[in-house]
Amino acid sequence: ARSLNSAVAAALPGLVEAGIAVLHAHGASGAPAAPAPGYVPVPYIEDMHLAYAAADAVLCRAGAMTVAEVSAVGLPAVYVPLPHGNGEQALNAEPVVAAGGGVLVPDAELTAERVLAELVPLMGDAARLEAAGKAARASGHADADERLARLVLDVVAARS
Repeated sequence: ARSLNSAVAAALPGLVEAGIAVLHAHGASGAPAAPAPGYVPVPYIEDMHLAYAAADAVLCRAGAMTVAEVSAVGLPAVYVPLPHGNGEQALNAEPVVAAGGGVLVPDAELTAERVLAELVPLMGDAARLEAAGKAARASGHADADERLARLVLDVVAARS
């Protein structure tokens, strides 16, 4: 996630100036940006559910679990797929992006300017932020636990 760390560090002054607080999971080997008010760098987020609860939007990779979690909790996202592999990360985010719950930014295009161009307008527009969050949630499977439980109960009932 070196490119994400670099872009966040470079965009941090603009984010802070716009009144956007940043929780930055920079990884064990990643270097956080310089300290700033409203900037919380951590190597790892142990309680991701709490981070999601505190967030209004996310800038993240587009791994299958990340896309599933972010859409399930209804967070708009700027997805930055890994630049290698067979393009599966872009495919993971595609349904959410198509529904209006996020945007896809190729890794090669991730700069401080792009971070600011995507996040500042989104975070400054409460109606747009809410609509994108609803679109993200609707594109995911937030009820997967209930659907799975119903399926298991139906199978058990059929065998009884």
